[in-house]
Amino acid sequence: MRKIAVLSFIIFYVVVGYGKEKISSTLDSLVVEAIQNNPQLKAARDQTLAEKTKVNQVTAWDPPQVGISFYQTPIQSFPNPLRNNMETDYYVQQTFPFPGKLGNMGDAASSSALMYREQYSALENKIITDLKSSYYELYFVEKKIQINKENQELLKQLNAIALKQYEVGIGKQADVLRAQTELSTLINDSVNLLKEKRDVETMINTILSRPVNAPLPEIENIQDTIPEWTYEQLEELAYQNRPEVKAMQYNIEMNKSELKASKLQYYPDFMVQLMYKNMSNTANDFWSAMVGVNVPLAFWSKDKFTGKVQENEINVSTAQEQLNAVKNMVASDVQSAIIKIETNKNLMDLYKNTVIPQSEQTLQSTLSAYQTGKTEFLMFIDAYKMVLSSKLNYYMAEMNYMQSQALLEQAVGLNINKIEERIK
Repeated sequence: MRKIAVLSFIIFYVVVGYGKEKISSTLDSLVVEAIQNNPQLKAARDQTLAEKTKVNQVTAWDPPQVGISFYQTPIQSFPNPLRNNMETDYYVQQTFPFPGKLGNMGDAASSSALMYREQYSALENKIITDLKSSYYELYFVEKKIQINKENQELLKQLNAIALKQYEVGIGKQADVLRAQTELSTLINDSVNLLKEKRDVETMINTILSRPVNAPLPEIENIQDTIPEWTYEQLEELAYQNRPEVKAMQYNIEMNKSELKASKLQYYPDFMVQLMYKNMSNTANDFWSAMVGVNVPLAFWSKDKFTGKVQENEINVSTAQEQLNAVKNMVASDVQSAIIKIETNKNLMDLYKNTVIPQSEQTLQSTLSAYQTGKTEFLMFIDAYKMVLSSKLNYYMAEMNYMQSQALLEQAVGLNINKIEERIK
């Protein structure tokens, strides 16, 4: 009996990783793959490139106009207007915008392109965070499957012990049935856990743009060391590096440039026309030139430009408030991530150093007492469930701890290594 008890306890024991090993390169390679292949990121990259092309579009002059005018052309000359006409004029015409208009529009387009670039970076950070969170969740599911298998082996041993004791008259049939019921529950849980694992793998493969049933390697370790930073250390760093903040800053610059451009609309554009007049039946051909300007301050068109200036002034104010809102969100994200890291680190230490050792000692003691007939089988089941719960809670805290690191990286806009470089 003692050998069976020792064997049962060894089978049940799940070694909790106390080391602080770095995450394997597997996750890093998945991150690179996601950045390269994720469809959302591909679309965002294309959109960013498209925005860059707008700079040259808005800073280019309007195309010139060329034309021919025929004067005093008899109807009988149709379809050859050059026959018997009195005059043929050839002209080229070009519009020149007032100095500064195109420059400010180009600045606005440049700021818009930079804003899209930062929005792409923000999306990239979100995709990486989603991937890491799913990766850590897959690790937790794999640990639950591992614990489930070990517990099945334990309950098979316990079922044999209960059956043996029942056969020799010191056990109860109810104990045998309870052991079989607990084993059946674990078998049913294993089916659900495999489904849960496939769901998480599907999520990861979707992020990677792989076939949804593509295999993923087994995860051995996820725990990393997260330095204990304060909110004050990370706040300004997040404001400087968070893509959402940068995007809103470029949004302000874009609206300011559009405001400057709209104010320049009060100034006229110029039109220059050069014409060659070919006079029929005479050698007195000559050149002519014309210069014209538009009149934006005419009373029937002034409101068009005034309204645009007012609109852009409001847009600048709106963009500033949007920046303030994003900064508030960033501050909240940083604080929330720090709290989650601290909370889950404390939970990990509590389960690793106190709850798990105590529950395992209780289980061992209860198992020995049950084998000698000094306690009920239900007491052992309670102790067994306590150990099971404490180990699952430990791995859940470990998963949440690493997910909190991913959230912190997204909140600051830098990965852990770069944050360490900036904070000395």
